[in-house]
Amino acid sequence: MSDREYSKMKRSHTVAVSTSALALALCMGGQASAQDAATQEAPPTGQDVELAADGAQNAIVVTGTRIERTIEESAVPIQVLGAQDLEESGTTDLAEAVLQLPGVSEAVSPQGSNNQIQTSGLSTINLRRLGDDRTLVLVNGKRAVSNSGNSDRVSLSTLPSGFVERVEVLTGGMSAVYGSDAIAGVANFILEDDFTGVRLDNRFSWADANGGEEYRLNLLAGTDFADGRGYVLLGMEYRDEEEVFADASRPLSIAALEFDDPIPSTGSDGWTNEINYPGCFGEDTDRHCILPSGSISTPGGVFEGDAWFVNGRWFNDKSLNPGDRPAGSDFYSDFDGYNLRPGRSNLPQRNIFNAALTTSFEFSEAAKFSFIGSYSDVDTTYYTGYETLNDNDTLGDGTDIGNISSSHPFIPPEVEETRSGSVSFDRRLVELGEQARINDRSTWRFIADVSGALTDQIDYEVFGTYGRFKQKQRNPNEYNFRNARFALDIESDGNGGFQCVSEVARSEGCVPLNIFGEGTISAAAADYIRYNGYAEQMREQYTAGAFVNGTLFEMPAGGVKFAAGVEWRRESQETFGDPDGDDFAGVNGIRDRDDGAVRGGTYVPDIDFDVTSLATFPSVKASYEVKEAYAELDVPVFDGFNIQAAARAGDYNTIGTIFSYNLGAVWQASDDILFRAQFSRSQRAPNLTEYFSPPRPDADDLDDPCDGLRPDGTGISSIEGSGAENADIAVVTRNCLTVPGIQNFFNELATDDDPNNDNDPFDPGSSTQGPNAGNPNLFEETATTITAGFAFTPRFIPGLTLAADYYRIKIKDAIASVDTQDIVSQCFASPEYDPSNPAGSNRFCGLITRDTMGEVIEVLNFQENLETEVVEGIDAQLLYRFEPEFIPGRFDIDFRYAHFFKQETEFVGIGDVVLTNSELGEIGNGEDEFRLRVGYRTGRFRASYTVTYRGGGVDDILNHPNSTDDQYFKVGDQDFHRIYLAYNFGPDEQFRLYGGVNNLFDNKGPLVPSGLDYGSSYNLDTSLNDVLGREFYVGARVRF
Repeated sequence: MSDREYSKMKRSHTVAVSTSALALALCMGGQASAQDAATQEAPPTGQDVELAADGAQNAIVVTGTRIERTIEESAVPIQVLGAQDLEESGTTDLAEAVLQLPGVSEAVSPQGSNNQIQTSGLSTINLRRLGDDRTLVLVNGKRAVSNSGNSDRVSLSTLPSGFVERVEVLTGGMSAVYGSDAIAGVANFILEDDFTGVRLDNRFSWADANGGEEYRLNLLAGTDFADGRGYVLLGMEYRDEEEVFADASRPLSIAALEFDDPIPSTGSDGWTNEINYPGCFGEDTDRHCILPSGSISTPGGVFEGDAWFVNGRWFNDKSLNPGDRPAGSDFYSDFDGYNLRPGRSNLPQRNIFNAALTTSFEFSEAAKFSFIGSYSDVDTTYYTGYETLNDNDTLGDGTDIGNISSSHPFIPPEVEETRSGSVSFDRRLVELGEQARINDRSTWRFIADVSGALTDQIDYEVFGTYGRFKQKQRNPNEYNFRNARFALDIESDGNGGFQCVSEVARSEGCVPLNIFGEGTISAAAADYIRYNGYAEQMREQYTAGAFVNGTLFEMPAGGVKFAAGVEWRRESQETFGDPDGDDFAGVNGIRDRDDGAVRGGTYVPDIDFDVTSLATFPSVKASYEVKEAYAELDVPVFDGFNIQAAARAGDYNTIGTIFSYNLGAVWQASDDILFRAQFSRSQRAPNLTEYFSPPRPDADDLDDPCDGLRPDGTGISSIEGSGAENADIAVVTRNCLTVPGIQNFFNELATDDDPNNDNDPFDPGSSTQGPNAGNPNLFEETATTITAGFAFTPRFIPGLTLAADYYRIKIKDAIASVDTQDIVSQCFASPEYDPSNPAGSNRFCGLITRDTMGEVIEVLNFQENLETEVVEGIDAQLLYRFEPEFIPGRFDIDFRYAHFFKQETEFVGIGDVVLTNSELGEIGNGEDEFRLRVGYRTGRFRASYTVTYRGGGVDDILNHPNSTDDQYFKVGDQDFHRIYLAYNFGPDEQFRLYGGVNNLFDNKGPLVPSGLDYGSSYNLDTSLNDVLGREFYVGARVRF
């Protein structure tokens, strides 16, 4: 039985057992309720709190201040999601629920992180499209430890969803209140603290298409003691989320397509008249279309481009042409290539266990002790396909694996017939087994505080927190460059067999490698070249603080409220490989998901990433500390008009002292309308990775500006990247011709045995290593934010609220790195390029490394304070609750809308030219977003219908300003619909059955293929696509 079959059987068994357990609990709960007439009624839902016409929302003490304040008294807009909202969202993932709010974007998600080494399976949010590292996530108003080794981001899958009472999302600069990172805003997850009884919630969901089943079990149990002075609450959550593989049930996921320019081929490859796509072929070489796409790396191998093994047989450009090809046809990946998409994970397998405990005891009005402890274990697995091997794979010393020697004994006649010398190659290593990213993430969080009343007017709180996150990652079935090079260099062993040429390699177990044809790599050779990666990352966070708040004195319009306090925080990070391999369960083999076979492999402890195909983590150990003091004031100037101010000073042992502040006002002009505004200055200090990290491996797409260059100086017509539209092609050509490696490439063409190659163009690969590095010279980024808006609650329409807010956020000295493409393009477009000293030509050229044949093998991306970012827009909300006379029951309408006016970044290019890149209107960054929810409830029944809308866009506004031209790729607006139904029953309505349909019309989103700035071989953009498709769910809840 395969691992996948076993997992399926285990999941079905778990669901059956747990459903039976819930049924038993329902029966027991009914008996308990019948025997206990004092059973507590359910507390108000989040919607009840938020929309109550009777003013119940005034009872909420909201995020954004340590001064007691309600939603309507806040100078900045706050969106609230209650427990009922979370249930009706149709998802068990808190991030997905919050993402349904306009202005909240996805940062890292399970469906968007499949090809990410460190972040696969995380669930984070991003306010105002400014990034999850500028969105501060709080738990009960306190910071939470990061769940990532390469940034400050909290994964919301580590919070038990059934334990969350409500979520408050506040947009706007909040560094003066909460410190660094709160540039875009704050999301505060407030946990239950007064539930008594036992609540069990069982939920199961399934998709129309294959895979994606999910089972969740939630338990909540709370009680008070000591005559109500003490309280304890335990919450637990288990979730089993089945993986989703790319297959025919989701056609877009396996479509072998790309967006590209089918430039007519030249030379003698036989394809000049063959690449003819209607409406996409001709003299216009800038016209791009959706084209077939296949990988040159096939399971049987492609050699010199002249011989290849596909579909069980050999082809070449001599005597073995496919039947529908002209004589002399080369391998053409669009038609002959390998479709790498089927079978890859589009959603990972996730197993989640969360538990939380909260307890409190009130010794007196002057002292109440509270404690929250939580634990989370999130295990994820996703499969990425098979690794590839080619002659251009580069080791850390800058040398390639290289061509196969012409004397190689395994060269078959079909390749021998076509080769002109040594043999270049591309081969997919199916025999090694599928690559996978297997992560085990554990998180501990603790919050303890003592609070109480110092006087009748002033309260205090003293608190401390600790958080610890650890990630163990296994990456099986990569390959070792060094071992592969040894294994391809073979000779006769004198006994009728073959051996590796290197004696050192033979002493280390080298096994000859045969890559000619499918299934030719022996198990022993696969074991020798296989590399099973392992790494660990750990984050720790300590905080301590104290504050006082209350009323300073009275004024005619009311009391002057204040808060003041101090905080200390220490953040630390460690990343390392396992020196002994003891913790690597697969060091002696990884179990394959299909056939159950255990595959062996070499273990390389703490290896340099240039030696393997895996982008491993560099070892790093870093920490910083910060001490802060802050104060807030709320001054009632006259009746209905309040001035609100806050300030915070922080002293970092890395960047020194920073200062944040905000100033706002709220004016209740009448009983019907309220005006609010705020100006804030916020900072974000560089995080541990940005400040301390050595180069971290990463692979980036690159369109080399020298691509297409011919020895005679022709061939370059345009280049990619920011500012590329202003590049002088003559300058680019001159600079490229001076690169020694490119001249070596041309010299090799001139001296080979095929005269047809003499004027062939320089043809580099389309990707390169783009390691990301920290920078100890960084300083804080600073944002200025302006918000202004109103809330209209007309007395003549009871239950109606209209609100709108304008905002503008400008970030100076934004911490970022210049994109790999921009670095290379800016370097070679520079008139000051000096071929005798490229590194000294400008600040970009020194970051580029080319190999001896001109290929860009590395572009260093290091963090700088280099950009200005601006986001501008409006948010609007309509809330209306009414009970029509002609229909029993109550309706709730909740419409939330976001419109963006501006979303752009700037950085300084060559010649101190400021380059502006507007992302607004591009794919995933549409101008408009909204959510409309219509709810209905009567008696024990409730229902809702929700529509979520996100605007479409074009691929690249900068390079494709004429978005109406058909040659530029566009996607349309996307809308997703869902239905929720619930019925409460039992003597005290303690039982609930609920269910619904997500993505009612099965909109899986647009095709966003590779070849696009926003595309990939997964054919999706995570903000617009719903990989799962239409999904059904049912659940049952009992409370006793």
